[in-house]
Amino acid sequence: MEWKDGITSSLPIEMASFLAPGSTFQDKKIVSQTKHERQNVHIISLERVDKASGHYQYLYKTDHGLMKFSGFELARTLLFHNPHLVRAAYTANGVGGLTLVHHDQSPIEISFPESTLYPLRFIKSKSTRTHLAWLVLDVEAKKSAHSVFESFNKGQGELGFKFVPPNLEGWLLEVSVRADSEDIAEVVRVENILEAVFNEGAADVLVSHPKDKDQSSKDKIDAAKKGQTPADDTDPELELGEIPRLGKRLHIERSKGFSFGCSAIRSVKSSKGKKASGSKHSPPAEAPDIEKEKAGVGLIEKDGNAQEFSPTINQDEEITDTVYLPQKFRLFGEVIEEVGKSDGIKLFQKAKCYRFPAPANQSKVVYKTQYEGRLKYFVAILELTGSQLVLVEADTSNLRTPKGASTLILGLKEDAKANFEEILQSFSDKGAQWSHDFINERCYFFNPCRHPPLKEKGKIRTDQEYKEKWVSDLREKLRLFRKPS
Repeated sequence: MEWKDGITSSLPIEMASFLAPGSTFQDKKIVSQTKHERQNVHIISLERVDKASGHYQYLYKTDHGLMKFSGFELARTLLFHNPHLVRAAYTANGVGGLTLVHHDQSPIEISFPESTLYPLRFIKSKSTRTHLAWLVLDVEAKKSAHSVFESFNKGQGELGFKFVPPNLEGWLLEVSVRADSEDIAEVVRVENILEAVFNEGAADVLVSHPKDKDQSSKDKIDAAKKGQTPADDTDPELELGEIPRLGKRLHIERSKGFSFGCSAIRSVKSSKGKKASGSKHSPPAEAPDIEKEKAGVGLIEKDGNAQEFSPTINQDEEITDTVYLPQKFRLFGEVIEEVGKSDGIKLFQKAKCYRFPAPANQSKVVYKTQYEGRLKYFVAILELTGSQLVLVEADTSNLRTPKGASTLILGLKEDAKANFEEILQSFSDKGAQWSHDFINERCYFFNPCRHPPLKEKGKIRTDQEYKEKWVSDLREKLRLFRKPS
């Protein structure tokens, strides 16, 4: 790790998930990453391993030619998704020591013991549960994770990282690459694992956690009336020398954009436990004076004095279970697909559903929904004249106090990912409101498209008429797009 003053030093291994090559940090956040060509590559075979230095390099044959991966970057994206998985890899029991696996039932159940310290939020998304299932069920994954412990145990005093990845033949990865020589490309970062190979055959999996209680939205509202808890510092300053204290707030910092996919793990659902008691307290209604705190890295201790800092990847909250999707999402998806069939327009990414980020201030509106969890939004990407336009819509009709809706068409400026995340964060912070000035600053093209009225000339539109009008209105808005010079 190189600091701003040019000095290099080591960091706690619990920070591994965030240490993507080419990243620049400010306090706890990744503020920028070097830009390189992105490619989706199929791994064909492992050609050789470069052991010239203590840090192994792996040369793979891919459908895009030969590519060189560092062992640490493979470990970061295959194993080190959060500090609990990192620490588990450095123990003799490995990741398997975190859970109990019940193979003799269908679906296969992966359960955490009652005494677990593994946070429930680390298995809230399908992607995190899929990754966990692959880690604890796949024989190649378990052998690979154990190589971290073996390298550490045998190489006391050495700085080298001799991780042995699983057999990646048949995997599909999204990578950022730069030319290393005429016939070899260097993989700077693994951006996504699009398709992992599961060596145990297709499986359905159930993940259960003792803190995953069955609590309805009404229960949560009723519970919130029973009292208030003291306010925590939601933005503590990172201080690597501080020791996390038992009982302090867990401060999770998510690096967005990375996901782990494995279609052979067909269904990986979360099991609900007993109904929650409803004795939880709500946060303060008004912004109080909050004492500034520190965030430390490592194991929590009784005599510690800081929040526990937990950097994570693979935490994007895509809503994939259809039963929990709003009806409007299905209509949004149908409309986008129809628009994508228009002349000169291509559907680049079909409609997906996510949750808005947690507010960085005291605003609570995105929590006041008619379903469980924060407000959802829908997003899709269309391609026009070689440019990508993001279409995003907030599910404001499912707020407890519903609001009108519109589809935003965004031509995002350079560093589109960061600009889009800032727009979403602004929505959460501003009480579930889009700030058009804020959006304009981050887009070279911005055009909102209001939903069609339910009635036409006093007559209620049929579902098909409503859909056709919505498609027509979006096409009209898209005709205004001009490719930036």
